[in-house]
Amino acid sequence: MGFYNDKLAEALFSHNYICHECGGQMEFEDEWEDVLVCPKCGHSVDLEEYGFEGTDEYEKLYPTKEELEDQ
Repeated sequence: MGFYNDKLAEALFSHNYICHECGGQMEFEDEWEDVLVCPKCGHSVDLEEYGFEGTDEYEKLYPTKEELEDQ
């Protein structure tokens, strides 16, 4: 499976995570490196959701159990 998120792929290679809210440089919250936090505005996002903010693409990739049962 290839990268489904161009923004995430670019950020992983460049280590340059840009905040969706203010455009600031995001940093990892802790040593686990699974949550990004913007020190400028405080916005945070799970790494696997980075780049999907403001879209419904993440929900399309990972439907809930109820959504799958309704199909």
